[in-house]
Amino acid sequence: MFNQSEEIIYNNKNGIEYIQFKKLLDLNVKHAYTLKGEGLDFYYNAKEELESNRKLFESLGLNLNTCVKPIQTHTSKVKCINRIMTKEELENVDGLITNIKGITLATTNADCILFLFYDPVKRVIANVHSGWKGTFQKISEKTVTKMINYYNCNPSDILCFICPSIRKCHFEVDEDVKILCENIFAFTNRTKEFIEKGRIIEQKQKYMIDTILINKILLEDLGIKSNNIIDCNLCSVCNSDKIASYRVEGKKFKRATAVITL
Repeated sequence: MFNQSEEIIYNNKNGIEYIQFKKLLDLNVKHAYTLKGEGLDFYYNAKEELESNRKLFESLGLNLNTCVKPIQTHTSKVKCINRIMTKEELENVDGLITNIKGITLATTNADCILFLFYDPVKRVIANVHSGWKGTFQKISEKTVTKMINYYNCNPSDILCFICPSIRKCHFEVDEDVKILCENIFAFTNRTKEFIEKGRIIEQKQKYMIDTILINKILLEDLGIKSNNIIDCNLCSVCNSDKIASYRVEGKKFKRATAVITL
């Protein structure tokens, strides 16, 4: 088992393992991020999906019929949810927001970042999938902006929870992605903090990018307090025995899910 952060707790219930954030539990918000298990896969249309969801929802005391799950394609599209939606309505969506009690927002990952947002004052939640493409498109920023504009949230009230994902220690890219990152985020004047030289492979310089830090910068610039950004500090590659990782497993990888409901 990985070293547990002081921000999270580990659960094993109903044949499924998952972690939860202590702060969200203290606020009575039902949520979870699943760990790897035999026969578990939360990818849309995976043969194990229905049974995986059934186990998770039962363990959390939730009705599976309340689940709203997007068809993620690494976009920056964030949708406000006011009812249970069909699969077709959620195509090419990577972020969900709601203030409706009884709707469960779900996303999936296998290295990408999943963000859970909660405004305890306005009672608004969001669940966001952000791989490096989503990060470069600033989907976390767009989510919070929608929470402010559509739900009248005050950014200083918003809590952000960062689920397990690939971290700077293993997010290795080629020069083209590094240059793209520098160009997009030059305005922060902090690119040297989140881009470092990595290995040289076949005479090509590799670079390590800290997408977690990039998102923290974006969120803090919007007015989210730094101590309201709560990171589990778990790298999916370092902990691939327990956490889904495409980089480790390749084509046979399976996906985890994060869920949150009011």
